[in-house]
Amino acid sequence: MLFALAILNAGSIPLASSHVTAEVLSTLAKAPVVLALVGLVLAMVFASSAAAIGLVVILAANGTLPLVAALALLLGANVGSTVTALLTALGGGSLVGRRLALIHTGTKLAGAVVVLLVLGPVATLLSSMRLEPGAQVAIAHLGFNLALALIFVPLSALMARLAMALMPNREHEDMTGPRYLDPEALALPAVAPGQATREVLRMADLVTEMLRQSIHAFEEKVVAIPTRMDALDDQLDALEAAIKRFLTQLDEDKMTEEQAHREIALLYIITDLEAIGDLIDKQFMRLARRKRRNQIAFSDEGWSDLVTYHAEVTAALEQALAALAAQDATLAAEFLARKRYLSKMKRQFHLRHLHRLHSGVRPSLASSEIHLDLLNAMSRVLSHASNMAHAVHGDL
Repeated sequence: MLFALAILNAGSIPLASSHVTAEVLSTLAKAPVVLALVGLVLAMVFASSAAAIGLVVILAANGTLPLVAALALLLGANVGSTVTALLTALGGGSLVGRRLALIHTGTKLAGAVVVLLVLGPVATLLSSMRLEPGAQVAIAHLGFNLALALIFVPLSALMARLAMALMPNREHEDMTGPRYLDPEALALPAVAPGQATREVLRMADLVTEMLRQSIHAFEEKVVAIPTRMDALDDQLDALEAAIKRFLTQLDEDKMTEEQAHREIALLYIITDLEAIGDLIDKQFMRLARRKRRNQIAFSDEGWSDLVTYHAEVTAALEQALAALAAQDATLAAEFLARKRYLSKMKRQFHLRHLHRLHSGVRPSLASSEIHLDLLNAMSRVLSHASNMAHAVHGDL
């Protein structure tokens, strides 16, 4: 690049002495915005800010460009050097990358606009330094970027919030499909199950969220939960299908016995996670809709029992999923012991409901079918969680 700039310097001397060149540049100097746009395009074409700015410095040094014109081109080149990165980020970069590119271009553009507004005084100030024109342009470039750093670095937190407001997280961005499954990893049996496990843990997060929110669908003033459950279950189904397709493409002949066992365990687990999602979306929400449609109310004691059992089932599921995440057989065994306690709790709540029926508690009589079906559905969640715990425990 330095060699090319040296050739350009030698070749531009006749251009600088031309009367036509002087007249054209004199006219353009009166339109700094146009020159800034030219500088922006030059930086994008060269794909190098150093090349574009070096060109401006050389043309100013040999007298081809007057100082005002050189400064306008310089400002455009500074902005242009960020545009390629911005377009690349917007075309396929991560959300964080898009935000950083936006901040980079935005700060350069803001600084360039301000300096263009006071371009005459800035040129006068630089001329008073009694330096060579090329040095004046180089100092202007350095000063411009130092000033931007001094102004915007203290405002970095504010700019980050602004970028997040302009490019917010989309609620379902990258959630409906896999993030970590790389087809090239299928040739590496030691790597592929690890990628699949990361996606399984995403399924676990979705199932946990669904179960936590599901009880609120039975509250009087909450109407949006069933729709939310349906969307989460769709995400769960998409992940389950992608993981299953990925794992079943592994070559069993290349896997060790341990790797093959892990593959089977993961396939087993995703089936249970998807089944829990279906239970919540189809059965829990069907019961919630029926309760709302028929304006049925639980008795105070019955609702308290359901909320208590739901909280216990949720905590137990989280324990089983923690065992899965840590591949901790001891934690899985603790869950299996806890399940026996919860089975006893369910029987007690069932008997309490029957006692209320015998006592003629009207809300219990009206809600009996929904109450017992919901109790059984929560128990089925435990059964699926138990299957996963057995897989982690090595009982397959």
